[in-house]
Amino acid sequence: MPHMMRLNYCHDAKYASCSTNLTTFGVVFYWPLKAPNLTALILFAIAWVMDTVLAIYYRQIWFGTCMFIANGLEAGGYIARYMSSSNPYTYGNYVAQSVLLIFALAFFMAGIYYLLGEVSVIWGIRYARFKPWAYTKIFVTLDVLSIIIQGVSHSSFLLRDNQVLTIPQAGTDIMIGGLGFQVAATLLFMLLCLAYYLRIRNHRRLAGQSLSSFAPSWELNIESAQQGAIPGDAPAKFLPIREAKKTKVFLFAVAAAVLLVFVRSVYRVVELSTGWSGYLMTEEGYFFVLDAMMVALASWIMWIFHPGVYLGRINIGAEQRAALFTEESNVESETAEKEAVHYI
Repeated sequence: MPHMMRLNYCHDAKYASCSTNLTTFGVVFYWPLKAPNLTALILFAIAWVMDTVLAIYYRQIWFGTCMFIANGLEAGGYIARYMSSSNPYTYGNYVAQSVLLIFALAFFMAGIYYLLGEVSVIWGIRYARFKPWAYTKIFVTLDVLSIIIQGVSHSSFLLRDNQVLTIPQAGTDIMIGGLGFQVAATLLFMLLCLAYYLRIRNHRRLAGQSLSSFAPSWELNIESAQQGAIPGDAPAKFLPIREAKKTKVFLFAVAAAVLLVFVRSVYRVVELSTGWSGYLMTEEGYFFVLDAMMVALASWIMWIFHPGVYLGRINIGAEQRAALFTEESNVESETAEKEAVHYI
């Protein structure tokens, strides 16, 4: 049986003429609070500014663009939620927050997908399951499919006479499927990251080397590093980045950000699975902690541990990019070198 919500457009500040039973009346099932949504808005606005400044300074074009859009959309979504705290019956605010927050997460993850390709160039393309750009293409495509599925579900919502919003069960099921697809894509990405790490670790163990076999310093002698390079490793020019302790901190930070997004995605599936009038759907506290704060923390992690700070200005022009791959060890295949130069 379709779920129905009635929309009342009220102008009385106290909403005396409106029903306070938001299970029946209203676009949302609770009256949004100003403080939590304003807090989220401020957090994403700060992340938006910091990511933009760092992206420009470190010339992280793709990653910076993704984070610029993601944090901007998140801020826009929470502006809509903040406005809903004054009148939760406005359908436009509901649509705005739903659309903006869905797209925001897709752009955020697109930036993360790019980083895995970038990392594979620095640590060695041969350990990766796909070519560097393939990670971005594959997982962005999966995110787009997830958005399309969720869009199809929203298109089944029927608004009659600006009063009654009908949500068919089929639409709800499709939405759950879209969110579940997003969870599966994120899980697959996490597994590929883990597989990449394990392949590097196992290769170095077989070669009699440890992950910290070289001194973790930015002042390493490249010539001596080339002489002790492990067959199949990435270009020795990247050795100072690979072996620096702070780079490992960066990788753990990225992993934490992805895990936070994964927790948020799982929460949304469980939330919707409990029903539109379920406990998770009718309590804003769960949304604030398991959705807003998960993504906000992930966004803050990605500007505090910005890739430009840890990986350097590696998007700095074709000639300088090509220079990074001169005097390579002969163990890298010619194809891998060309792919790396093209990617970085």
